[in-house]
Amino acid sequence: MPITSALFGYTKDGQAVTQYTMTNRNGMTVQIISYAASIRSILVPDREGKLVDVALGYDTVAGYEADKCFFGNFVGRFANRLRAAQFQLDGVTYQLQPNEGPNHLHGSYCSRVLEGEIEGNTLTFEFLSPDGEEGYPGNLSVRYSYTLTEDNALVLEYRAVTDKPTIVNLTNHAYFNLNGHSSGNVLDTQLQINASQITEADGASLLTGALLPVEGTPFDFRTPKAIGRDIAAQHPMITYGGGFDLNYVLDQPSMEAPAATAWSPKTGITMDYFTTQPGTQFYSGNFISPIAPRKCKGGAMYANRQGFCLESQHYPCAPDFDHFPTTVLRPGEEYHQLAAYRFGVK
Repeated sequence: MPITSALFGYTKDGQAVTQYTMTNRNGMTVQIISYAASIRSILVPDREGKLVDVALGYDTVAGYEADKCFFGNFVGRFANRLRAAQFQLDGVTYQLQPNEGPNHLHGSYCSRVLEGEIEGNTLTFEFLSPDGEEGYPGNLSVRYSYTLTEDNALVLEYRAVTDKPTIVNLTNHAYFNLNGHSSGNVLDTQLQINASQITEADGASLLTGALLPVEGTPFDFRTPKAIGRDIAAQHPMITYGGGFDLNYVLDQPSMEAPAATAWSPKTGITMDYFTTQPGTQFYSGNFISPIAPRKCKGGAMYANRQGFCLESQHYPCAPDFDHFPTTVLRPGEEYHQLAAYRFGVK
């Protein structure tokens, strides 16, 4: 079915925000708003054929403007954290705007209104991130798109080119609850992550450079288990994050086999997650309640652990460590990454 658009509302400075609705022949419906190209809702059929909204979000632009959880946002120029809000490239130290204590988290794309372009069953947002924005070098031309397929997959595609050497790490920060966005916590959700290692993080969620095996730790999701089973385990990285909030080193990132699979015993809804990126941030929504506005979508009062994230990414703090996959983009190269969330039932 064709993608439709309608006015969603206005920002506090008067910018119009558009909502785009994508529907396939199975009845799966995805709503994207032009504020941060955010995934606002994902309606998929449960085991009884009833449509369930499995994405956390807001009913108003004001909700998104006040939000500090990044619900459904497209984020960049560098997803996740950069230590001391700086990085070195070709012998030059670039100082960025700190926005999480002394560090830099995600960047400013999550607070801008973008203009969408409809091409068949694909919705694309294209914009220029200027040289010097937030301290990043290079004019970065970004093209970000969503495609809804007939096999119930939402495919995300990221492209970027630059005119100066820079760093790039783009992702989407959707929160999922396969029981339904307003149904309470996700602790009973079964999750499998095909990763044998994680990156070690300190108390500020900054990486140490070490790669740690998941075997014998609470972070081992190589076979399915409930998100809540080990969420209170005695481990420094769980204590630091109030639960799971860490980067998984994927065994075989590709669009051919899932990097992770989630399943709700309540609704029967499944979600297969794919990515071409080497890492994925698994976040169990540990700090939703203190920083989300009280009234969320449909009047729901979201609490901690009401949603989980699987964010495709290169590793946090990547410029600090030569043995990490590089996030450097140079003139003449193209940044191109894919991710997808495919829904089903069992």
